[in-house]
This record gives sequence, structure tokens and C-alpha cells, in this order.
Amino acid sequence: MKHKITYSYLPFGRSMIAILFGSVFTAFGYGQSDLAISGRVTDAKSGQGLPGVNIHIQSSSMGTTSDLEGYYQLSNIPPGLYQLSFSMMGYAPHTEKVAITDQMVLELDVSLKSNVLASPQVVVTSSRKEQDILESPFSVSAIGPREIQAKAVVNMVDILSYESGVSTIKGQLNIRGTSGYTMGAGTRSLLLLDGVPMLGSAAGNVTWATVPTSEVDRVEVVKSGGSAMYGSSAMGGVVNIITRNAPRDPETRVSTKLGIYSHPRVDEWRWRDSRGLLYNTEISHSRNIGNHAAWIRVQKRRDDGFMELNWEEALNISSKIKLNFGNAHSAAVFVNFLDDKLGLTSIWKSSASPFEAPEGSKLDGTQGQKMVLNGHYNYVYSPNLVIKVKGSGYWNSWENFGVDPDYSTENRFYEEVQASKTWSDSFSSIFGLTMQQNGVEAQIFGEHTSSSLASFVLFEKRLNKFTISMGSRWETYQVDGKKQDQVFSPQLALNWKPSPWVGMRISTGKGFRVPTVAEMFTSARRSIFTVEPNPDLISETSINREFGLTLLAGQMGVVDLLKLDAAVFHNRFENFIEPVPDSDAVIHFTNIADARILGLEVGLGMSAFDNLLDYKSALTVLDPVELDNEGEIVDTLSYRHRYHWVNAIGLHFWGVDASIEYRYLSRMESVELFQEIEITGQDARVPIHVWNAGVGTAYKDWQFLFRVENVFQYYYTQLERNIEEERIATFSIERRF
Repeated sequence: MKHKITYSYLPFGRSMIAILFGSVFTAFGYGQSDLAISGRVTDAKSGQGLPGVNIHIQSSSMGTTSDLEGYYQLSNIPPGLYQLSFSMMGYAPHTEKVAITDQMVLELDVSLKSNVLASPQVVVTSSRKEQDILESPFSVSAIGPREIQAKAVVNMVDILSYESGVSTIKGQLNIRGTSGYTMGAGTRSLLLLDGVPMLGSAAGNVTWATVPTSEVDRVEVVKSGGSAMYGSSAMGGVVNIITRNAPRDPETRVSTKLGIYSHPRVDEWRWRDSRGLLYNTEISHSRNIGNHAAWIRVQKRRDDGFMELNWEEALNISSKIKLNFGNAHSAAVFVNFLDDKLGLTSIWKSSASPFEAPEGSKLDGTQGQKMVLNGHYNYVYSPNLVIKVKGSGYWNSWENFGVDPDYSTENRFYEEVQASKTWSDSFSSIFGLTMQQNGVEAQIFGEHTSSSLASFVLFEKRLNKFTISMGSRWETYQVDGKKQDQVFSPQLALNWKPSPWVGMRISTGKGFRVPTVAEMFTSARRSIFTVEPNPDLISETSINREFGLTLLAGQMGVVDLLKLDAAVFHNRFENFIEPVPDSDAVIHFTNIADARILGLEVGLGMSAFDNLLDYKSALTVLDPVELDNEGEIVDTLSYRHRYHWVNAIGLHFWGVDASIEYRYLSRMESVELFQEIEITGQDARVPIHVWNAGVGTAYKDWQFLFRVENVFQYYYTQLERNIEEERIATFSIERRF
């Protein structure tokens, strides 16, 4: 046994928090402890130390990461019995039970086994705190950087569409069929960047290009309603993109991705003489600055696109600074600037020329600048009390050019304060306040302002192997200075973890979404589409129910890792907002009576033969229907696929990584604008069958990857009269030094 040197908190931090939060925290005294856990985490095969391993004491706010040599130390731990989790991307998760007694430092060394399929076991999104994924009250999937790098994706939406229950139409995120397609004017799935909302102020749509894909540490997808914790737009689920911190050693990365589109398979569809090209070049540098760390990335992208108005040019600059002030205080600041210019299309020229733009709109496009500034500050007042302060600013300006010139300037500001308190080994709580202010001036929307104020609370009680979570959110909205709505959203969840490798969950909660400025005030005509405003829209609400099971097992014969996740869910909506055309094809966003989505989701992940083979598969089945006031089925909800099945298999041998992916979505049963004409075959809708393949390798500091997307050049539409996904072959090369 060794005695450790205790660390004292910086005195100015405690004074600052006292000034900020007053007497709220005076009741929480905190005494230092000489108790600690220390050790080293190593690779089971090589014996080398592993840097950046996440070490977390389950059911608490205490945690740390290993240093450059794999050493770690958890300080100031009260006596008791604890369960530690050790997790790292690409390694199978590991847990240890430890007992801490008076005046001791427990030494605990751990070896982790490499596993190409392993994803994060500790998540933070579902309950706003670090939590074992088996103890999550909701369905959560996690994507690690290895999966992102294996596909060399530039746009994060390209990898999300291969997650169970997640689909996209024209970049609009759709979790378990909740959103369908709303012309980019509103979404029921919330995007977070480092825990801060990333939606625009007017349309509520996601600008995926502002996400620095190559700098992502992990992505967490919560597939149940999250309104109680995250408010409007989270009623269908939450995607939290968490950016990486800089490594301890200075690192420079230079990468280039080159792509070439195939000519259309049908000669009559060919619309250009040369093949379209894509290139994406990135340069990033990261390093420590004393106890702090930072990275900066510059990205230049040009894409000719697979159709006439699918082109894009963009310059993206991102940076993150992580500040560490001892054990008690830490902060981070993220900034992103995007300057982009892209084609603007609505429908194809004709079914005989699906890759060309309609006459008169061939020069249509939009250009603009977007800036995102996020920051957060964490104060560990004691091992049982953590204070988090978050804030963000979003500025967006753009203008259209071509037939229908338009412009918009938007801004959004977000503030949040959160306190996490552990009252005992079995009881904890989270309390928070959020504020948001939005403003927009646009030709298409007019000039409008909106704001919101919300408070949320979550209580968590552990009873042996059960965990009960009870939370709620109260939120009030204003539009143009007038009260739009006031909503109370409770949630209740029960998790049962009968063994270290099985977790079961059941939950119910109320969701809500306030209509966006775009849904209420858009007045526009583009090509053959006309949208008129509907300022009388009211908020939509939902009741979400889910029952799920997660199994996560280690070595079993030739199987290195096995993960099974299954869930059944029932979402009932009132005053559902959908874009509905009238008899003159004029679109109004309308509160339809009710809607219901029933579903089943099953996901399987497995690696075997000492990581030689890995396989992932996920099936989602939906029954999305519109209901009348009596609860009778009226029709199938538009722009939803009833069946969604994704598969991926990987082989890893002799330093080569090969993969094949298959994505299937059943024929879309209902659309709004152009119905299928069976006699002529016009506007026919077909199921989606897309195959991708890739092979990559690494040599010293170099990494190489060759991929082909849509190998068999399968043609289909999701949004009517918009062809999708021409085949493209890409080659990526990266050097790190």
C-alpha cells in the first residue's frame, strides 16, 4: 500500500463559482480524502501502455483518462465498494470491482484486448452524464473514430445512414421514422456538438458541413424521445457528436481524398462529356500547451456532384482548445468557420434527363458563411458535485443566385447551467437551466425573433440491480415577443442490469416540438413548388414508449466480442406537423390530427477469430400511420420506409482491412407531391439496394484507402423526381507525423 500526495483545488475557482451561483452550493461541504486508485492500462498483446483510456467509476461523476504511458490515478475517493469501467476505441470493454478502505492507494493494473468492433461503452448523452451503455435508460448506439476513418467520410450524414433506425433524405436526419421529409424546414431529431444544440434559428435544419468529421472522437445516437432532457426538436431522438481532444504528443495530419463519378449507366442520361470529380484536402495540427491542449484543422473541398446542380465548393476552418486547471477546473472552446457555395436543385429536368436541371434553373445556387462558437466550463466542487456551464453562438448568412434570388441572415445564442449531485452511493440528481435566443431576417421568412427558457431535472435511484430514472422539463417559448407555448415534459425509465453483460430497459415520456419560423412564415416559389405561410401552427406533442435489451459479451470460443441490441417502441403524436399540398399543389405546413409509429429494432455486432472477421447488422421495422380524431387509421405517413436493413462485414489480415456494406430500404409507400402512375410508370417508386466496398492498409505513418460507393450503380429516388447516388470511386491517403 502507498500513501498518495493529495491535490488541493485552486482557490480562485471556488470563489468564482460562489459568486456565480451564490448560496445554491453552500450546503455542500467537501473534505479532501487520501484514498485513490492508480495503475497502468496496457495492450494485452504487446504489453505497451495505452494512452487516452477512459476510466470511470460507475454510478458516479468520478473518472479520468490514462496518460501517454498508460498510467492513471483517481484521487479523493471516499471509502466504499466500486465498479470501474475501462474503455477505449478499438478495444473490448473491461470492468473491475474494487474495495477502498481507509488511508490507502489501491494499485490496479489492467490489460485491454484489441477489438476492431469495439465501440464506446461509456456514453454521456442519454442521461447528461457518464454512464455505462448497459445502464442507459434509452436505446443508444455509439460510433467510434475507427468506423469513421474506415469509410473516409467527409460528411457525417454519410455514416449515420448506416446506423440502425437512422435514415436521411436530402441531408435531413430521421430517427425511427419520426421526421420523414419536411423540406428542410423542421426536424424531430436534435443534433448536438459536444452537448450543445447545433440547429439553425429559422429552419431548424442541420448544416452538416460545419461538423469537422476527421476530428470526431465519437458519435452517440439516442433513439428514444429526448425532450425531457433536451427540449424541442429532440422528441424523435438525439445525435451528439463529440470532438476529440488533442493527443499528448504534437501531431500533424495531412490527408487528401480524390473521387471520380461514373457516367450514367443509361447512355441517354449522359449529360456531360467528362466524368465528375471530387477532392477534399485537410491539414490539421494538434499539440499540448503546458497543461492545456489544442488542435486546428483547415479543409478545402470541391465536388462536381453526380447531377448538374449537385456541385459544391467549401472552405472549412475548425479549432478546439482544451484547458485544464488542476483536478477541479477544466474548459473547452470550439470554433468553426464555413464558407461554401453550392448548386440549388428542386427536381430533375425530366425522367428522360434525370441528372439535368430544369430549363431556366441551370445556374441556380447559394453561397454563404456560417460560424459556430461553442464553449463549456466544468467545475468539480467535490467528487459528488460537478457544475457545468455551456454556451454557444451561431451566425449564418446566405444568398441565392439564379432565377429566384433570396437572402437570409440568422443568429442563435444558447446558454446552459447544469449541476450534477451524487447524494449517496445509490442516489443522484441533475438540475439545469437553459436559455436560447434566435433572430432571422430573410426574404423567404421575413424578420422574426424567438426565444425560450427551460429548466430540467433528473433523479436516479439505484436499487440493487435496478436503476430508476425520473426526469422532467418545463419550457416556455416566445415568437416575435408573444408567448407561443408552454410545455411540461416528464419521463420515467427503469433499467435492470442482472449481470455485467446484460441490460434491460423500459421507458415512457412526453415529447414536444415548437414549429420553426420556416414552418410558420415561409412564403416562396421555386420551380413548380409553392409554399405559403401558416402562422397559426401550434406545437406538436408525443408520448414515447420503449422496451429494450442490450447484451455485451466478451470472449466465447472463436467469438471475440458479441453485442446484441433489441427494442420495441410506440410513439403517439398529437397535432403532428407535416407539409401538405392542396388541390392546387400549394404547400402549407399543417397540424394533422394525430399520428402513430410502431416499431421493432434489432442490431447485432460480432467479431471473431482473433479480430480476423467482424460483422454488423441492424433491422428496423416501422408501422407509421396518420390517425383521425377518433384514432382510426387514415393513411401511411409520407416519406417513411417501412423496412430498413443495414449490413457490414470486415476482414482484417496481413495488415489489410477490407469491407463490404449493404443497405436496404423498402419501397416508400406514401409521398405528397407526385403520386405513382401505374399505367405509364411515371414517378415509380422502388426499394433501395446499395452496395459499397473498400480496402485499406497502413505503412509506417501512411494510411491508404480505396472505396467504391453504390458498386452496382443502382438508381432510385427518395424525394420525388430527385435521383440519388451515382457510383463513385474514391482514393484517400493520409500521413501523420
